[in-house]
Amino acid sequence: MNDKTAKKLFEIAEKNIKKVSGVENIPVEDGLGRVISKDIVPNNNVPPFTRSAVDGFALMYSDFSDKKLKIFKVKDQITAGYSKELMPLNSGEAAFVTTGAPVPPNADSVVLIEDAKEYSNGFMTYEKEVEKGSYISPVGDDIAAGEILFKKGHRIRFCDIAALSGIGLGRVPVYKKPVVGILSGGNELVSPGESLGRNEIYNINTTALKSLVKDAGGIPEVIGVVEDKLEKLVEIFKTADNSQKYDLIISTGGTGASFLVLENKEITNFYDLVPSAVEKTGKLLFHGVRLVPGKPTSFGVLDKGTPIFALAGWPYSVLITFDLFVRPYIQKSMNTENAYKRYPTVKATLKKDIFKEEGVRKYFQVKLTKEKNGNLLASVMPAPKPPSAARSLSPMINADGSFVAKESSTFIKAGSTIDVVLSDYEIDD
Repeated sequence: MNDKTAKKLFEIAEKNIKKVSGVENIPVEDGLGRVISKDIVPNNNVPPFTRSAVDGFALMYSDFSDKKLKIFKVKDQITAGYSKELMPLNSGEAAFVTTGAPVPPNADSVVLIEDAKEYSNGFMTYEKEVEKGSYISPVGDDIAAGEILFKKGHRIRFCDIAALSGIGLGRVPVYKKPVVGILSGGNELVSPGESLGRNEIYNINTTALKSLVKDAGGIPEVIGVVEDKLEKLVEIFKTADNSQKYDLIISTGGTGASFLVLENKEITNFYDLVPSAVEKTGKLLFHGVRLVPGKPTSFGVLDKGTPIFALAGWPYSVLITFDLFVRPYIQKSMNTENAYKRYPTVKATLKKDIFKEEGVRKYFQVKLTKEKNGNLLASVMPAPKPPSAARSLSPMINADGSFVAKESSTFIKAGSTIDVVLSDYEIDD
């Protein structure tokens, strides 16, 4: 395959998405990030009665037709939750109403209490102009009964939880979360919390991926850590695929051309471990993308239909390729089109020139500082010297975010405006 762009990789992955079909009814308050499995059509209007949007006086607009000074008799005081029968107003009458309170049946306008010239002894004086319908919320003005509020496939946001509660729903029908199996490869990996042996390191990626999968809307399940042996990896892939338990598998490590088969202390073969295992247990659809970090990223489908992303082992590469490929894949597998990014993007000015290879999509970690005028200045985090990917944790935790230089660019001039995806919501002054 000649097209090794990130866009092409995701196009292939998207064509092979394993959609979640199971549904469940969950409490509305637990719905954040879930995907609605059928159209939501409210039975109730919001508001269910005509109400005031402010504290003030409910009036009849017709009383202002001659635009003269008006003195109104305040015949009633109506608060939110008022349960008595509402009596209509006569000409020259008003009712004091609080925010959210019902208004008399023939009142068609509300004026602000602070705009009243005087209010004492049961009378209110008002001499400003009045706009008909001001500060009145008619029945169904916010949400109308019988009309689709949310369509099937809508991902629930914070504001949607309020709307679902507002129409009286206690539970909401949603698609089940996809189950994502996580596998890490490496003879040197030890679980955090255990003691390290000689030349061992902690298994960073499994822990990170569990959090990332949860954040994307999936259910992470750790398959385990596998030795750097092809036959072991093939066995695990077959077992996981045959179980039909996973909607997606993510593996990390073993994607680059770095594994040697030794026989009689001589090199007899040279291959990519995980991609080779995918080929033996299914179909490898994509291997190697023009992306830094993340060049060895692969995608395939195992024999029984389980899709698999094989990510490179460096933690920063895992974070970038997860957000670029895996996060939108997981969200689309839940039957939604409104996938989202975790953190916002801000505009910043690049401090120094940047050079890169043409045809490669490259991500740079940056530190942001605020200038006196409030603008953000972006400084690229320095690369390790001598060049090495081994120092992959400290730049991540010290960076404020990252930006991407697209395939077509080779040079980005200092002073250029760039889009920085934040690692957090706060930027130090």
